[in-house]
Amino acid sequence: MYPSRTVFLGVLGLVAAGAPARVEAQSGVDFGFRGGVSVATASIGSETFDKSNRTGFAGGVFLDYEAGVIGFQAGAQYMKKGVDLDLGSVVHEFDLAYLEIPAVLKVGIPLGVLKPSVFGGVGFGFNTGCDNGGVDCADQVKGTELSGIAGADLALYLGSASLWADARYHFGLQDVADASAVVSDLKNRSWTLQAGIGFHLGG
Repeated sequence: MYPSRTVFLGVLGLVAAGAPARVEAQSGVDFGFRGGVSVATASIGSETFDKSNRTGFAGGVFLDYEAGVIGFQAGAQYMKKGVDLDLGSVVHEFDLAYLEIPAVLKVGIPLGVLKPSVFGGVGFGFNTGCDNGGVDCADQVKGTELSGIAGADLALYLGSASLWADARYHFGLQDVADASAVVSDLKNRSWTLQAGIGFHLGG
């Protein structure tokens, strides 16, 4: 038997031997950390302005509960949002930062050590900063925001640990512009792509 085939069969045997414990880990609670990139823009009531995206960091902690096909996930994460607005005579570069508390309901299909899921829910955000081209603009945005969340993730269970890939779309459900802002009816929009690691807590 060729050495490469021997190694392959050996690895396959180890995976098969560990599979029951790993599949069992798909039920219960995982606590984890994740991070990645946020690509943000915004919708504006009149939609008469030219807009462009802003890219920043997104990341935090999560608590994931799985019970077969159904699951639930909540967490806390720092997110960069914002938008570049070309008003003709001047460009406003709104760089927004939020501490967001997301909670989503999940539906997934266990596939051995893998579990792909889709989810939907809401996120409640606390504004932690606003910068407009180097000028503080905290007085132009509201202190909180409510967002809808839709997305999908993929978990790879490795016994007591798990690896995660997560993609989600955040869409603002309320106007975040204050009365003194240069625009009105501004709702954040953003995509986040993140990867992370979880640790099984039992269940």
